[in-house]
Amino acid sequence: MVVGLLVVPCTPYPALRALPLTDLSAALTSPVEAEAAVDIGLTIEDPEAREIIAKPTLRRQIPRIRFLGDRRTYEFLVSHPPLATQLARRLYPPLERYTVTQVEEGIYAIEDRGALRGDARLIATTGDQRIYRFQGEFRSLANLLRFTGRMVLILHYREVREGSRTSMESDPEFYLRIDHLFFHVMTKLLSPLITSLIDRRVNMIVEATSKLFDQVHTDPDGFYRQMRTWPEVQPADLEAFRQAFLSKEAAAR
Repeated sequence: MVVGLLVVPCTPYPALRALPLTDLSAALTSPVEAEAAVDIGLTIEDPEAREIIAKPTLRRQIPRIRFLGDRRTYEFLVSHPPLATQLARRLYPPLERYTVTQVEEGIYAIEDRGALRGDARLIATTGDQRIYRFQGEFRSLANLLRFTGRMVLILHYREVREGSRTSMESDPEFYLRIDHLFFHVMTKLLSPLITSLIDRRVNMIVEATSKLFDQVHTDPDGFYRQMRTWPEVQPADLEAFRQAFLSKEAAAR
């Protein structure tokens, strides 16, 4: 489930900050209040996502991330999760077991062999945010820790200009819900362990996506030539990349 963070733009990563591991149902007693709590300026119509936000087992707020680059780079990569994953795997070999496959428009199958398996759905988007809902199974510690769950990932992002320097800022957060009562309780009791496992996985994905954004931002032409030699990259994705970063229209943006 946490693999959805692959679509988060990243630079050197500050320490993760855990929010209180309390049952938010006391503060979020209805879907309307849950909607107000995330305060994202966008109505979440998906009932399952509203339920997860209202009663999470674990909520995580990732500190603000800033990286050199512009909105075009960000939005291209988050709009092409399978391609972004293929490229990140090439640049960061520890991610090689990780795959994202498009099932249909806005729905993706995600797998990290032996560690997790599930699907992700893009449920809402505006000009500066995307909201995903995940569901799947997670395994760790030689299968001693194993549970199924659901998660909502909210990506807030903005372009920041400081003189001639353009950066993107992002404020990601997610709400994880483990539906089995025993594991819901145990996750709270084992929160330091769960937090450590999540942080390690997130930091791995952060490093991979950081390398990916650097390549696209600093040398799109050279990166495109490398991509043409990689058999897993589909011709349609190559053409989409060329149109986004190397065409005359792209240069004029």
